[in-house]
Amino acid sequence: MKVFKKAKDLIDYTFIMTDNTKRFPKKYRFTFVNRMQDMTLEIYKKISKTNELPVNKRKEVQIDILSDLNVLLVLIELSLEREFITETQTETWTKKTLNVKYLTAAWMRNTR
Repeated sequence: MKVFKKAKDLIDYTFIMTDNTKRFPKKYRFTFVNRMQDMTLEIYKKISKTNELPVNKRKEVQIDILSDLNVLLVLIELSLEREFITETQTETWTKKTLNVKYLTAAWMRNTR
């Protein structure tokens, strides 16, 4: 499924962006970095879990994935507002997040 590749791309980009201490000062490791990294890994885990569930039990986890993606989008936006990342980096990161969100939403619609 395409959502797995896009989620993996999101994890990779998140780690590239957040592992740079020049972008995210050490004092923000917990409030931003750890949360974003953990969240992207958790999103991938939930996608994998959902794929293993019977069709009639997927919706709740898919909604949870969409919720996590919305929180990630807010953290990306806050990172821009605090000038940890540039507009271009924000656009790229947001696009990668939205790719996973839209694919998950489509998957949820097709699961009905």
